[in-house]
Amino acid sequence: MSCFRLPKDTCARLVSAMTEFWWSSGSNKRKIAWVSWQKLCKSKSEDGLGFKDLEMFNQSLLGKQAYRIWSNSDSLVARVLKHRYFKNCSFMESSLGSRPSFAWRSILHGREVLKQGLVQSIGDGSSTNVWWDKWIIDKIPRCP
Repeated sequence: MSCFRLPKDTCARLVSAMTEFWWSSGSNKRKIAWVSWQKLCKSKSEDGLGFKDLEMFNQSLLGKQAYRIWSNSDSLVARVLKHRYFKNCSFMESSLGSRPSFAWRSILHGREVLKQGLVQSIGDGSSTNVWWDKWIIDKIPRCP
């Protein structure tokens, strides 16, 4: 899960296996689901049981890999991917490219989570566009 994006049908089958484990008696009889699966997936602070939504969990693990590529640009995997997919730009500005591998597609899927959490550091302001870059820490996105 931390290297490749799982297909939606695989996630659905895994969720089905988990629900069957929680709501069946083991003798090929199904029990009644007294609580919805969405309620069980809520965090414990929101009165759920804290089960993971597998699609979101998979994307967050891929985001962790994207962060490692972005922050450790001298690592072997970052150098190989840079040479193959983003020679002339930064990792955050890279595109899908021509004939991308499944691993690269997966990392770009995780990069979307990374982009949501990153904030631009202003510095001297020469490389920051105050109207388009995300540099204000706020709950809702807005213009400065």
